[in-house]
Amino acid sequence: MFKHILIPTDGSRTSAKAITAGVQLAKEMGAQVTGLYAQEHTPTHMYGEGYLADKQMAEEFERRAAEYADRCLREIADATAAAKVPFEAVIAKAHAPHQAIIDAVEKHGCDAVFMASHGLKGFTGMVLGSVTHKVLVNSKVPMLVFR
Repeated sequence: MFKHILIPTDGSRTSAKAITAGVQLAKEMGAQVTGLYAQEHTPTHMYGEGYLADKQMAEEFERRAAEYADRCLREIADATAAAKVPFEAVIAKAHAPHQAIIDAVEKHGCDAVFMASHGLKGFTGMVLGSVTHKVLVNSKVPMLVFR
C-alpha cells in the first residue's frame, strides 16, 4: 500500500516507540523510510549585541543541536538497518516543525507519515496544539499516529 513512509522524530520516548512500529510497517509493506528531524532555528535575537549570547555561544548551540539531530536520526537508521529497510536521513531547519514535516513529504515523495501522538512537549503541546495535530490537519497524504 505505502511505498515511502516519512518517520519524523524529536528524540522522545514516544517517538522511539513510533520508530519501532513505523519501521516494522515499512518492512511488512516493502516501503522505504525517510527519517526527519526538524531542527528549530536559533533565535535571531541570540546574535545581537548586548543580548543573551555572543556569536561563539550561538555557534555552540547550533553544534549541539546538530549533534542531537544526528543522534535522533541514528535511532531510525539503526532500526531500518536491522530490518533491512531502505533509509534516508533528513535534517530540516525549521521555524515550525510541523511545516518541515509537511514540506519533507512533498520534497521526498513520501506517500504516508508515521509519527508519535505526542513528543517532548507532552501535555503542554497537546493543550496548545501539538506538532502531530498540525501535521494531521494540513497533510495531503495519509497519516498514521502511533500512541
